[in-house]
Amino acid sequence: MKKSFENEYAEYGIDNGIVRFIYKQNIAIQLAGAMEIVSDRLKLQNGRAYPILCDIRGIIDINKDARRFLANEGSALTIAVAFISDNPLSQILTDLYMLANMPPIPTKVVSSELEGLQFLSDFIE
Repeated sequence: MKKSFENEYAEYGIDNGIVRFIYKQNIAIQLAGAMEIVSDRLKLQNGRAYPILCDIRGIIDINKDARRFLANEGSALTIAVAFISDNPLSQILTDLYMLANMPPIPTKVVSSELEGLQFLSDFIE
């Protein structure tokens, strides 16, 4: 990754026109954490919109307010999102997010990084 950032929740950076976002292992996210995550991502993006590859396999819990914030305010400067989810827990969390919050941008759940990059390739500017 060329430009990168890390906080207590995730590591993220911009590489080949895509923001790659990897949540750390065993992370629980509340509203304050979601706000910090979005704020840091927006600083990294410096006013430019990108597609996002988001590896959520490390998340063990995310509360309703955090999910809602990430679906709405978290969509700022986001062209499309691919969530990497290859285990039952991350799949349940992703299903909750997709059903309850209906993100306003193209969003797909994938099982691998390659599949996510293929989906996002149509959105790279």
